[in-house]
Amino acid sequence: MKLSLAGLSKFDFLGVLFLRLGTGVLIAFHGFPLLVGGTDSYERIGGAVGLIGITGFHLFFGLASAVIQAVGGVFLVLGILTRGIALLLTIITGFAIANLMQHTNGFDISLLFHFQISLALLSLVFIGPGRISLDRKGI
Repeated sequence: MKLSLAGLSKFDFLGVLFLRLGTGVLIAFHGFPLLVGGTDSYERIGGAVGLIGITGFHLFFGLASAVIQAVGGVFLVLGILTRGIALLLTIITGFAIANLMQHTNGFDISLLFHFQISLALLSLVFIGPGRISLDRKGI
């Protein structure tokens, strides 16, 4: 008996949809508590830009990060501005990874989560929104 999964390639658009939905929901659920967390939360999140030498505007960068995560996650789910949002979120998760690596000793399980999400987001930058999205040309 020969088992071939090659026939599933005609449903590749569903794979992109699942990737976009799963990543978008995870990012949105992570971003909304940050968004309603208030100024202390924004300062803490925005402090990650100190890794590249920016010593001020932590409140601004934290608020921007929280908004991009909360709204960007919803945009990914809907397939709106997919590549741009995925690129911004990849940058944000990159800062989160760098911050975690600097402030933890050894391996932290949240570091693995951030790496996985970052790879999924980077994949969406190159793959695009897929056939089932509001970004689709010709709608």
